[in-house]
This record gives sequence, structure tokens and C-alpha cells, in this order.
Amino acid sequence: MPPVPRVLITGASGGIGEATAKAFAARGASLWITYARNQEKTDRVAEACLASGASEVNVSPLDLRRPESIESLIEAVATKWGSLDTLINNGSVCVYVRMEDISLDLWDETLETNARGTFLISRGALGLLRVSVSSGRDASIVNVSSIAGQIGGVTTSFAYAASKGAILALTRSFARQVAAEGIRVNAVAPGPIDTPITEQLADNERIRLAANVPLGRFGTAEEVAEMCVFLGSPSSGFTTGATFDVNGGLLMA
Repeated sequence: MPPVPRVLITGASGGIGEATAKAFAARGASLWITYARNQEKTDRVAEACLASGASEVNVSPLDLRRPESIESLIEAVATKWGSLDTLINNGSVCVYVRMEDISLDLWDETLETNARGTFLISRGALGLLRVSVSSGRDASIVNVSSIAGQIGGVTTSFAYAASKGAILALTRSFARQVAAEGIRVNAVAPGPIDTPITEQLADNERIRLAANVPLGRFGTAEEVAEMCVFLGSPSSGFTTGATFDVNGGLLMA
């Protein structure tokens, strides 16, 4: 019987993070999920994951802008689990704002949360991932980026697009650095997805975006989640340094 995977998912209180937690739960994984603000909602996600088959679910607050918050999380995982099989870097901030209206505070918050936070937690988790490899288990990092990091911010802010582009560069850099150790690092770049973030868009903007997608619709958080599960499992054992587009063909168009 294969070992139960141990999976850490940041930003799991809703959207893609919640869907990814539930997808791993359905496969019997042990989960550690984090939230930035909404503990009550994340606790409900944890309950749903346990009901659908997760071996266990731990919930922790995480402020990706604060290195000490990241360190505290990694220490908690190390104390309880001692190793980690999969890190899903999903936690991020996204504010819809015009270039002219981006303040320095918003720029810094976005880059520090999305790009620097991804770097710090990935670097911090390497020791736990190495323990998994040493015991013969699969170990991987999956970074949730965005099509905005590939083509620029169409509806999102410049800051968000820049941060997600940085995540793609970090993915390749980490993949090259740790491949020889048997740790894989890949990225998922969703296009327009039905999540609480895109619900901020005006109806006419959503209609316009969907019309530009070759498949003619927004994607679902569950469709992105299944890609995250694939990349976080031994099924993708010969894949690293890659970016997987979940965008309905939008980048192709």
C-alpha cells in the first residue's frame, strides 16, 4: 500500500486552494492548510476534507509577508510530520486596479506576498521535502501562477502580473537547483477561473473575457485543482521546471 501523502496548501480558505485541498482529501491525503484572514471558513474547508476522506487536516494562519509567520508554519509541520511530500503555493493577493492607481504600498504588498512569500516558503520547506526523498517518497512543489504572468495583466493589476511572472521564474530556478536531489518543481498558470477573485469583475467584463477564451467559458477551481494534484503526485514523476496552462486555450489564441 502506498504511503499517505503529506500535503501543505497555502491559501486554502476558498477558490483554487479550497478545491485543491478537497481534491487531495478525496485521495486520502494528510493535509495542512493555511489561511490569511478567514479561519472560520478554513475550518469549514477542513471539516469537508475530513468528511471526504482526508487522513487528517491541520489548519494554521499564515501571513506570507512576514518571514517569521512562514518560519513558524514550517516548524509546526516539522514537529508534527517530520517531512513533507507536496507543497502547493497558492496563497496570494489580487486587487483589480488601473496602472495609474497602483500605490507603492499595494505594489509592495502584492510582490511581497505573491513572489517573496513563494520564495521564502519554498526555500523553508526544502529540508522537509529532502526527508521525504531520503525515505523513498515523491517530493514536489507546485506553484500557482497565472496567465497574467505570461501575457501581462489584462484585467488584473501590473503588480499582480509582475508577481505571477516572478513565480514562473522562481519555478524554473528552484527546479534547476533541486532536480539532482529528486525534488520536482512545477507551476500551474490558470486563465479566467470562476473564483471569489473573478467575481469582483463587472458582468460585461466577464462576458468579454469568456468570449476571448477558445473554449468559450471560465474554468472551474476544480479543473485547476486536478492539475495541482497531478503535479503533486508520483504520476508526474518525470516532470519538472514546467508550466501547465489551464486557460481554455486563451494563451494559444
